[in-house]
Order: sequence, then C-alpha cells, then structure tokens
Amino acid sequence: MKFIHAGDVHLGNPFSGLEGQLPEALKQMVHEATITAFIRLIDGAITESVDFVLFPGDLYNAAENSAHIQSIVNQQFNRLLAAKIPVYLSFGNHDFEADRRQHLPWPANVIVFSQQVETKSLTVQSGQHVAITGFSYQTQRQTTRIIDDFPQKNHPFDYQIGMYHGSVGADGLPYAPFSVGDLLSKNYDYWALGHIHKRQTLNQRPFVGYSGNLQGLNLTETGSKGYYLVSDESGRLVPTFVDVAPVVWHEVTFNDVVDELDLIQRAQKLCDDEVGFWTINISQKSHPEFTSRIASGLALEGLRANMAPNVWIVRLNLIDDYESAQISDTIDQQFWEESLVQLMSSFEVNDYLPNQVPFFVRDYFTTSAGKQLLRQRMTELISERRRSHEN
Repeated sequence: MKFIHAGDVHLGNPFSGLEGQLPEALKQMVHEATITAFIRLIDGAITESVDFVLFPGDLYNAAENSAHIQSIVNQQFNRLLAAKIPVYLSFGNHDFEADRRQHLPWPANVIVFSQQVETKSLTVQSGQHVAITGFSYQTQRQTTRIIDDFPQKNHPFDYQIGMYHGSVGADGLPYAPFSVGDLLSKNYDYWALGHIHKRQTLNQRPFVGYSGNLQGLNLTETGSKGYYLVSDESGRLVPTFVDVAPVVWHEVTFNDVVDELDLIQRAQKLCDDEVGFWTINISQKSHPEFTSRIASGLALEGLRANMAPNVWIVRLNLIDDYESAQISDTIDQQFWEESLVQLMSSFEVNDYLPNQVPFFVRDYFTTSAGKQLLRQRMTELISERRRSHEN
C-alpha cells in the first residue's frame, strides 16, 4: 500500500508584496508557485500509482477562490480519477467552508469530510482494508477538542488513518488543540496532520506528524517543501519526504563582512536548482559606511544586480548580537531566558494577522531582525512593569 499525505497546499496564495520587487522573469513563476507544486504532487501520485491521496486541511489559501483556481483543482483531480486514485479532503482554518461558496462540483473520486468527525473506508490494490477518519473545521477558529470525537481503531480494518488539522495545545486554543497522547490513545496506524507549515515528526511508531506545506509562502518558511509518500513496510506506515516546491526560501547570516565587494562575492556562492529567495543578515559591527549603504537600500540594489537569474535577494538586514535580558530581581535569570526562547519559538505573527495584510508589512516581524526587536521590546515591557509595581 502507498498513499500521499499533503498538508497545507494553500492554492492561490499571492506572495503579497513581492510583485513590485521582482524582475519580470520571476514574476510568473512566483505567481504560479503553489499551483506548480500541486501539479507536481499529482504527477507523483500517478507515477507512483498510489492508492489514495490525503489533504488534511488548507488545500486552498482562502474560503473564496477564483474560477481559475477551482478549474485547476478539478482538472488535476480528474487526472487522479482517470488513474483510479481517490482523494480524501478536509477543510482547515484557511479554507473553512470553501466547498459551500460557489464551488465547482467535485469529481467522483473526491471524498470531502463533513464538519463532524466521520470515517471513510476503502479496499486498496493489495486487498487491505483501510479506514480514514477526519473532519472539516466548523468555524475558522476551532477551539473545541475535536480529537475527543475520534473513535478508537476499528479492528476489522488492516489500517486506520487519522486526518487532523490542528496543533498541540491546551483547551480553548484556536486550532483544534490536542496532545500527542490524545492521538496515540486512539491506536491508529498513522496520523496525517495539517496546519503547521514546518515538516516535523511528533511520534515515530505509529507515525504522527506534519508534512509541512508544499510551497514556502514567505521568508520564514525556509528550506525544502513538499509531501510525504507513505509506504507499508512490514506492517508499518513509513513516510518518505518528496520535495516539489519551485521556489525555495532561505536565510543566512554573514559575519565579519568587510565591504560590498566581499558581500557580493559571498552571496554569489548561494545557489539553487530551483528559484531561491534569500534573506541575508549582516552584523552591525561592520564598517559604518558599509552599514549606512545597507540601511539606505543601496547595497541591496547593487547586490541584486550581481546575482544569478534564479537567485533573488529578498532582504538585506543589519542585526545586533542579541544580549540576554538581565532581570535583577526575584525572577530566576535562567528561567526567564528559557521562557523567552520558548515563547519566541512558538509565536507565529501570521496567526494574528488577516490574509489581506501585504507581505512587506507582515514579514518584518518574522525575520531575525524583527524577532530580535520583539524580544527586546518584551524585555523592556517586563522591566517597566516591574519598576511600576515596585514604585
């Protein structure tokens, strides 16, 4: 048995804010990046003759979608129909109720999960019986513990797979909160998770994890992106990552940069098989004249003019070496530092901004420089609050 687990495709994501910067040669590729990644997934499903494909939420970037995007989805799902490959689809927080908003009819091979937990079943080419349990979001902020509605594994099935769009967290959080223990208690053979855009494994046996998104959507979503091709290996369902993103985001820090020539020579060593979008961080300790040209944008302009056609420098940031906050009162210093690191690693500014906020506004606080500023401001606020309390 083989199947594909692909979370967070986000078809139609506009990469807002980049259009004015990009050279013409890259604009069309960026505009179609999520579509290209999606078509590569369909190609892979057909080539591998998979038994089915799972989309655990956020196939679309929004609930309202153009006729063009819907037509592409139907064309590609009809390709799977011709190959006798069923599609199991649920909606998440981005595409909540997308099928209820003047959506084209789904091809016959597409099984859409309702807003209540339900189980679908099929018999695959090997003759094995498989159950797939999932749900679609009831609201854009799914604060209830939907995991409680998932049944225990039904033992007449050879495999039971859970599709779940959500995140680990306490009751009341906005994205169908759950714990890994909640999932494991159901005794399923595989959990295909969606919502988190970074590929990560929460448990190995049985596998519980996020495939990440198919295409990085902004400069924080760095590295290879794609889907999991899952195979039956001696009774275990084991995922293998398949890279399909046509545009790859990167972030790199250059230390001790002497001048612009040094910067250009280092940057010219950056390369990609696909189109590469790079954020470059440079220490404030560089020469004042050089840092002034970086701050004014002149260094970025000159850098872009000297790069390969498939390498685009999105940002050139000046950064300070972050100095740990010093709390000189009853707060334990180590506890404070660990708590601050934990908070900043889990904070997702995009979760608090509507989709309409343009790229150039929303992306700053997702860069290293932006996160550094947030850390510094949080430290200042803590100190101010404590001084006020003491007074």
